[in-house]
Amino acid sequence: MAFSTSFPRASMPLVIRYLGNLIPLTYFLDILRGIMLKGVGSEYLWGDVLPLAGFGAGIIALASWRFRKRVE
Repeated sequence: MAFSTSFPRASMPLVIRYLGNLIPLTYFLDILRGIMLKGVGSEYLWGDVLPLAGFGAGIIALASWRFRKRVE
């Protein structure tokens, strides 16, 4: 992640921190804070954009797979 979040993730147990990385909102909030509050460009946001793109690709692949099963 490119930016620290507003809540203290460093004080959370390690397992909870890793589970937090599985929530897409974590990355979205970092991107939003970077753009709106800090005014940074895309060169600083790639660390958060790539996981969100992965989540999106995974959801589209799962939806396509489930839809194909339903159509047949």
